[in-house]
Amino acid sequence: MPYVIKIIAGVISTVGFGIIFRVKPSKLPFVALDGLIACVSYFALTELIGGDFIPNAIAAFLTAFAAEIFARICKAPTTVFLLPGCIALVPGGTLYYATSNFLSQNYVDAAKYLLTTVEVGVAIGAGIIIASLLRIVVFKLIFKNRNKT
Repeated sequence: MPYVIKIIAGVISTVGFGIIFRVKPSKLPFVALDGLIACVSYFALTELIGGDFIPNAIAAFLTAFAAEIFARICKAPTTVFLLPGCIALVPGGTLYYATSNFLSQNYVDAAKYLLTTVEVGVAIGAGIIIASLLRIVVFKLIFKNRNKT
């Protein structure tokens, strides 16, 4: 049951950031779906695999890949769907704890949380980059085959 609440909160925050980023109302359902993909894939992978890097990287990949598809469907830039979609993956909690422990002069815990924050940030970036590269390769293959016929 807690995952259902977290997923609903993640989708609501995704839509909220979509509104803050001034996404057109007609595109908000796609933004919500992208946030849903991010949350469900992250929580499912965390249960299956554990750790921080792999679940975040795969969730970011799936979110970015879905954003690429939604961008083609809606004839809009990918970032319209990608930025709000990835909000639920951002490691705000670990960054808060890193800052709190640093201000409390508990440097060992601060370093631990900061390392986790950086790890998750790199994982999100890697997932997005891999999805973008995959789109480029697939489009080049499609257009290369179209030009041959």
